[in-house]
Amino acid sequence: MDETTYAADCSKCFGLCCTALSFERSEQFGHDKMAGAPCQYLQADFRCRIHERLDALGYGGCDAFDCLGAGPRASAAFAAENWRRDTAVARRLYARFSQLLLLQEMRQALNTAERLDIPVELHVKRLALLGQVGAEADSGADDVTRSGQAVLNEAKAFLKGLASVLEG
Repeated sequence: MDETTYAADCSKCFGLCCTALSFERSEQFGHDKMAGAPCQYLQADFRCRIHERLDALGYGGCDAFDCLGAGPRASAAFAAENWRRDTAVARRLYARFSQLLLLQEMRQALNTAERLDIPVELHVKRLALLGQVGAEADSGADDVTRSGQAVLNEAKAFLKGLASVLEG
């Protein structure tokens, strides 16, 4: 994997972390925000009006968040869609972004598992799952996919099963 696999290039994103996700007022977020509503500081060009002052203004959670490249992938898949004016398309975009975020997190977990002392056949299975997760994440699909959910479930079960191998 190279760095671009997980690159969160905000210049290629529609500000999805600032729109699709929700957050509650806390030490990390200065106000409540509902999922699907743009943050009050998100500008029309999808840039943050207070980015340089996030920590000082109580938005350290924004600075700490990393979509692992899910935002640019979802934005690219929906670039030709009128998601700003069509709420049904916007819901699909947000759902796909959420699925891509899970896929990228799983991809990273499977990649990290390379360092585990497990039998070769489990590393072969890990690599196969990593390939499937990567194919789903890189597919350019513009909707949530059943195959994406299926591979997430399979990979989650695989990683859970590693606990007993590592304990033994």
